[in-house]
Amino acid sequence: MDRSRPSPSSTRPNPNGAAHGYGRDSSTLDSNKPERPAASTVSVSLLQPRVAVLLGLPKRWYRTLSICRLLCLVPCFWWGVRLALRFLVTQVLRHLHSNEPEIEVPLMLTETLLAGLWCLASATLAFYFTDCLMSRWLINYTPQATVVRLLTISCVFAYLTSWIVYVTGGSNDPRLLLPAWIGIATILTACYHFTQRKVPIRKETFASISVFSITSFISMVALLLDINATRPFPDTDIPLVSIAKTFAEIAGRLVVKILGVNKVGTGR
Repeated sequence: MDRSRPSPSSTRPNPNGAAHGYGRDSSTLDSNKPERPAASTVSVSLLQPRVAVLLGLPKRWYRTLSICRLLCLVPCFWWGVRLALRFLVTQVLRHLHSNEPEIEVPLMLTETLLAGLWCLASATLAFYFTDCLMSRWLINYTPQATVVRLLTISCVFAYLTSWIVYVTGGSNDPRLLLPAWIGIATILTACYHFTQRKVPIRKETFASISVFSITSFISMVALLLDINATRPFPDTDIPLVSIAKTFAEIAGRLVVKILGVNKVGTGR
């Protein structure tokens, strides 16, 4: 009567097979388990999705999933790079056949080149965003359902891209194409960071931030250089310029003294 009742944990079979007198060691059972590819050894490529390999999906789905994932790049090249190249060729031909120089031509060329750069950045961000969604869908749904969702998100992205470019006037004016694609890249970055939080796989968070930051920095420097190159330098006394000239004169005198040359350029 006083015997204690065995706890549920004591009657639960041991994962190593040692309970209930089986006498198997862990090495025997481990040898019978199917080997799964380690996350660090899985090769990643455009035609071999990482999550599909980790989940052990049949290889016949790799190419289909990869093609559906790459469809997100089509809007960036059709409504972005194609328009940027068309505007760029038109501006170059107009500049070559024009007798009177136009002041806005260099700035328009810079804006068109930066628009193409932002299109490429948007293509990279769209790929990261679609890859993140595909990873979540493959974890929760079948490959067939994932393919349908990839096709749907590509169609939605194509429609929204064409609508944004049309509404902002970027399809008709090269000066409006750059703001349109900056807005698209901003939306893609926000969507990626909002959707990637619940995906239990390796994420390209740092890469997406780097793409957006580097593109923003290049655009800022290019526009500042173009703006300051097309207008005269201000007559205001700038302390930084004076300090730089003073340091340059001192450095020049030190170099002349160390090398042992005179003002004419010959040795002493």
